[in-house]
Parts: sequence; structure tokens; C-alpha cells
Amino acid sequence: MYKVMIVDDEPWSRKVIKQLGEWDMLQLTIVGEAEDGLESLRMIDELSPDIVVTDMRMPGIDGVDLLKALKEQHPFLKIIVMSGYDDFVYLKQAIHSQAKDYLLKPVDPDELNAALAQCVRELQQTKQISAMPRNTPLLMTDSIVLDQYLEYRHLVYGYLLDLNAVGVSQTLTALQHFLDSEHFESSRLKEIGHDFMQMLEHFVATSELELEWSLWIAQLAPPKLPEESVEQSVIEMIGRIGGIYKQAIDFVQEARKKRSKLDMSEVLAYINRNYKNTISLETLADYFYISKEHLSRSFKTFSGETVTDYIIRRRMEKAKQLIVEHKLSIKHAAEMTGYMDVAYFYRVFKKHYGFAPGELRNGKE
Repeated sequence: MYKVMIVDDEPWSRKVIKQLGEWDMLQLTIVGEAEDGLESLRMIDELSPDIVVTDMRMPGIDGVDLLKALKEQHPFLKIIVMSGYDDFVYLKQAIHSQAKDYLLKPVDPDELNAALAQCVRELQQTKQISAMPRNTPLLMTDSIVLDQYLEYRHLVYGYLLDLNAVGVSQTLTALQHFLDSEHFESSRLKEIGHDFMQMLEHFVATSELELEWSLWIAQLAPPKLPEESVEQSVIEMIGRIGGIYKQAIDFVQEARKKRSKLDMSEVLAYINRNYKNTISLETLADYFYISKEHLSRSFKTFSGETVTDYIIRRRMEKAKQLIVEHKLSIKHAAEMTGYMDVAYFYRVFKKHYGFAPGELRNGKE
């Protein structure tokens, strides 16, 4: 289980968070609570939590200084920020510190658990990356060169887990330039090629698609790396690896499409988690490997709304809540619901509710 620490100077607030979190379902356990920033830094060093849920207004070190310290001392820590104050400085610092979410008090349980679930997904992916094979080319005796190679290797595997063919291709191109600059001999290039093939095999072994992969290898016979006796250049070796990785990503995507049946409740849950981000019918269709037309029809049948109308409604409901209940400015409410253009937010809000967001200040609900 992953470890969580809660930081808040109000005991009742910490109690509420403990009651709202779906800890067992998310495979999380609370390992500690801190009342202020200084205590939290000491406890984080001692307890090594994976996730920290922290308030921003505290005695001693406040949230802004705490986030700065955590970013510097614990760069891989997942952070969820809470605040009951209309202070956009906190939101900006949370973004700068790469916090996973910024929750306004009183905390919405769905938003809290969505943020926790996102942290868990990222932690699991990091665990997958760290578990990949470590038998890197032994001929790299220069530690600086080896560290640089491992960084490229790490990036490629991360993009592979995301099935991001563009990211893999771009990183391999950067690796190609690096290898060219180091003037690697052919024997070392062969070792690097085999290293990347082992990494690919590890990825497939953990994707529960081993049987389909064996059949794919037999039927499609993807290009193999050169035999030991064949000389190869950096560009040839990277080109062959890139081709195999591209085919593998395509294969896994197709296999997952055939395995999975579209679950509209999953689509709805995904929108509810991400409606504040840039999201559209097109991005949803790409994410769930389905045509826009089929997704549009299925979503309308399931929810009674179009995808676009549902996203707008969720954003407008949240914006109204931020303005009325949390007393946020219209500009900040717009930004926190995905609208950087305040004028455009005004137009969408008025079209949706029939009155301008400023009228909420006059008691219009």
C-alpha cells in the first residue's frame, strides 16, 4: 500500500479528510498527521510518505514555503493542496510545485478521491519504470555517459508505458545524437540494441498480452536487429529499434481495443476527473480507442446529453460553486474550471445560466 500523510493545523479538518478518503479501495494507508509545516518536514523525512495532503494556512512554515521545501527536498512526492481561502497566490504556488490538485474547503469527496487516484496511478507507473531490467551495457565504463544513457532509457520506457509513440520516437532521436557524439563502437551499439529489446520484452510481459505477442511475432515477423557479424551505424540501430517499438505500441493498442468493451460509466468518471483540463469529444475518443461518432451516440444514449454539453455543465456548476460558496473572484473561478479567457467564460456562463456570473454577487442563484 502507498503511504499518505495529512498536514493541517485543525484537528477537525484532518478528521474530515480521513473520513472522506476511500483509503482501502485506493490501497492507501495514513501513516501520520502534522499540525504545521515544520513538523511535517520532520515527519516526511522520518515516515517517507508517497502522498501528502496539505493545508496552506498553518503556523510556522505556511503552505507556500512548505511546497517550495518539498519540491526541493522531495521532488518525487505527490502533493494535494487544500485551502479555505480566496488567495490565488496559493493556487499559483501549487501549480509551480506540481501539486496534483488544488482543493477548496469544504473538500468535495469526489474531488479528493479523484486526486488520490491520480497520485496512485502515477506512483504505479513509476514503480513499473523502476522495475524494468537493469542489465545495461557493461562496456559503458564512463559513469557520466552511463547516467545520460540511463536517462534516455528511462524516458523511452515511460513513454512506452503511456503508449506514446511520438514521445518514444523523439527520445530515440535524441539518444541517436548522443550516441553519435560519443562515437560508440559497433559492439557497444549491439549491446544497446539488445538492451532495448529486453526492455520491450519486459514491457510486454507485464501487459498481460504475452500470448497475443507471441502470435504477433510469429505472423508479422518484425524486423530483427542485425546479427553479430553485421556492422551497423547508430542511425541504423536506432531506426530498427524505433520501428520495432512503433509496431509494439500499435500492437498493444489494437489488442486492448479488441479486449475492452466501452463502459460509459468509465467515460463519465474520466470526464468528471478531467473536465477542468482541455478535453473534447476527439480527445475522449482517442483515449478510449473508439470513433467519435460511436462515442457521441453512446454517450447521448447513456447520459441524455452530448459530450460537449456535459463538460460545459460540469464546468459551469463548479464555477458557480466557486463564486457563490467559496467567494472566489470570477477570473479565478474561470481559470480553475479550464477557461483562461475570462471574456469567453462570461459568454459561456451567460448562455448556460441565462445571466452573467457577476449577477451571482447580487444574490442570483
